[in-house]
Amino acid sequence: MLPKSRNIALGLIGVLALAMPPATALNIGVTPSRVELEINSNKTRSQSIRVLNPSSEPIEVKAVIRSWVMSEDNKLQEFSAGEQSLEQWIIFTPSKFTIPAGGAQTVRFAIRPKVQPKSGEHRAVIYFEEVPPGNDKSKGVRIVGRLGVVIYGYVGNIKRLGVLNSVTVDTKPKAVGAIFDISNQGNAYVRLTGQYAIWPAAQYPGAEATKPIANLGKPEAKVPANLLDAGLLPSSPVLPENRRQLRLPITKTLPPGNYVLDIKGDLSGVPIKKGIPFTVSGVNK
Repeated sequence: MLPKSRNIALGLIGVLALAMPPATALNIGVTPSRVELEINSNKTRSQSIRVLNPSSEPIEVKAVIRSWVMSEDNKLQEFSAGEQSLEQWIIFTPSKFTIPAGGAQTVRFAIRPKVQPKSGEHRAVIYFEEVPPGNDKSKGVRIVGRLGVVIYGYVGNIKRLGVLNSVTVDTKPKAVGAIFDISNQGNAYVRLTGQYAIWPAAQYPGAEATKPIANLGKPEAKVPANLLDAGLLPSSPVLPENRRQLRLPITKTLPPGNYVLDIKGDLSGVPIKKGIPFTVSGVNK
């Protein structure tokens, strides 16, 4: 048990902006949330990231850069940088700063390769982490924000060659979800984009007849009659020479019956139109 004299236990909430618009974690926001650029033999021009403080108090922020890959369970995993790591080539300023309440700070960075870059994709992430005040005397756990802005740098001829090996529907009671098995045979990440919809099997008009829903998730979206649920496909990147299974949880409660998972998407430029029948059985007690 920790002694009572211990004032602060530091907690951390982290958000990685792999595919999202401007992101926020507690008192930190960033824009853009992802940067993609070409690396050439000349000096890559300066890029900028705006770090935002939406709170009513000033905050101190520090920035650090790391190399990363995706783990087997599709989470960002840091690893030690080598000479071909983008982390080694990025210079940025400032690395520590204070943002006034409601204000913003621009962080500029550029890429200066120290060796001849190999053809293909190079990756890094710049983390922006809130620094807890040194005079904070509060007891208990203090939660601070951390955001990661992913940077992709490309060299030479870039090929995105994603293959959708299969889509299956897991119908375990209270855990219905789709599993997308994807291989990447190229030299840059691939990402699944698009929508899914769930229809009662008896009312499903067929994969060729259904269309993506405009403004999905917004009040003005026009949802077809009989449609039970709709949403976006999982968009985690599948890195070069990797094979991953991306899971799409179905949060809508489906009573026992026959259904069709309708998919309208794209993987590295190849359209995906599928209707996958599945059956939800009675809940096991």
